[in-house]
Amino acid sequence: MPYAAGIAVAAGSNKIFEDITPCFTSTIANIRKLDGQWILESSMFGACDSHEKVYASAMGLLSTIHSVLALYMGVSGEPFSIGSTMKLTDDEQLIDRRIYGGLLTVNTVRPAHEVLPSTASGSLATDLLSRVAADPAMAAALSLVGHFAKTDWPQVYDIIEFFGGVRGIEKSGFAPRSEVRRVRQTANHYRHLGSPTAYPLPSNPPTLSEAGRFVKDIMKRWIATRL
Repeated sequence: MPYAAGIAVAAGSNKIFEDITPCFTSTIANIRKLDGQWILESSMFGACDSHEKVYASAMGLLSTIHSVLALYMGVSGEPFSIGSTMKLTDDEQLIDRRIYGGLLTVNTVRPAHEVLPSTASGSLATDLLSRVAADPAMAAALSLVGHFAKTDWPQVYDIIEFFGGVRGIEKSGFAPRSEVRRVRQTANHYRHLGSPTAYPLPSNPPTLSEAGRFVKDIMKRWIATRL
């Protein structure tokens, strides 16, 4: 009998949630309503034989979804929570449920259909989820984004280093050497505020907002090459 995870939605968030759900309609992650309840289904749940295992699997999947939404939509925090796990009959009758609690709160700045477009296999979002399952580098990259739309200076530095630093990014063609150096030097300065003279700012340092957009654009370009 199939398992599914129930998603609790905070009051007033249904419109935003409905914007997101068309991007998650594949076997790896399918979000839909069942008898008025938002549920998450996944082929990953097929190997689970208990509520505890479904919950752990669903939370891992949601962690990746959070990172995708932070990178592409500007959604901050951990907007999805698993409210329950449930066991269904083949004709979708609920026969067992485990309640875990939790609410959904989402602040989004970009429409899902614009940044997570439809693809042959579902959407950019579900393509990413499928790829993460088989590509450790992709999983590591998304973990650097975390669950927040805003980045801090250590994140900016770590993302640049993940892609090979100044030389690696220039060689990939994702950004010009001068711009990578400017952003990296600025991030390095703020990482070492205890020794600011040893790690000076460039003559034209970017703001944190500019640097965050810069490294996330590089990540999106890199991701596109792996899909």
